[in-house]
Amino acid sequence: MKITNKLNLPYGLVKAVSPEPHNKPGEISATTLIQGTKQVILTQRHWAELEDDVSERIWAVFGTAVHALLETEGETDFTEIDLKQKVSNITVTGRLDNYDMATGTICDYKNTSVYKIKSSWQKGSDGKPYGFPEWRMQGLIYAWLLQKNGLPATKCRFIALLKDHSKTEAERDHLYPQSPVYVYEFKVTKEALEEIESFIRKKVFQYELFTSSEDNMIPECSAEERWQKKDVYAVKKEGRKSAVKLFDTKEEADEKIAELGKGHYLEVRK
Repeated sequence: MKITNKLNLPYGLVKAVSPEPHNKPGEISATTLIQGTKQVILTQRHWAELEDDVSERIWAVFGTAVHALLETEGETDFTEIDLKQKVSNITVTGRLDNYDMATGTICDYKNTSVYKIKSSWQKGSDGKPYGFPEWRMQGLIYAWLLQKNGLPATKCRFIALLKDHSKTEAERDHLYPQSPVYVYEFKVTKEALEEIESFIRKKVFQYELFTSSEDNMIPECSAEERWQKKDVYAVKKEGRKSAVKLFDTKEEADEKIAELGKGHYLEVRK
């Protein structure tokens, strides 16, 4: 990747944000697996042609600094754990920020935004919060790697550090994250591990199938692979804050509005 320096920033900063290819030949990391197959293959294939500016990668420095500060280990918890597992002809890899062997807890640190957290609270048509599907899959791949290496995995915790958090906004708005640190966690179940193994094998198969294909012959990334949320059609009532009902399609929502009559309207949530 070519790194430009349009603002003529110091060399130390340029060096700090200059990335190396994420995967070695024959390996795919957990965070790569959850990306679209086409994105992964084209990034590897055209790595030397990619270009980015130092100023656009500045937050990478903060991420590196946070991980460096949190490298202290305890008696049963370990940092920067590297795991590998062969699947077909590909080695799946994962680097855990922190792992507590005594409790089987995986911990990963994220530098993110308030918007990311607030978006996770939005509800789909099933009434459930959107959550963090990409974090969940990353955590489950780590849990799967631990299991394959004979180590326990019972819980995944993601510690999100909100780089743009405002204390003033938190005091003013109760729907705003109330702390600059947000914790997302879930238990690791047998069913979840079985599902993630199926996902891993499917992704490895796709990677091996298309890795030698021409660029335009690789299938486009799906909405799920782009972590694109589906539009939700909310039927709202004048004077009421919450939706009367949520729908997957505009047609269903329009029918409900026609049924309810005057005073109801449509709100599209993207």
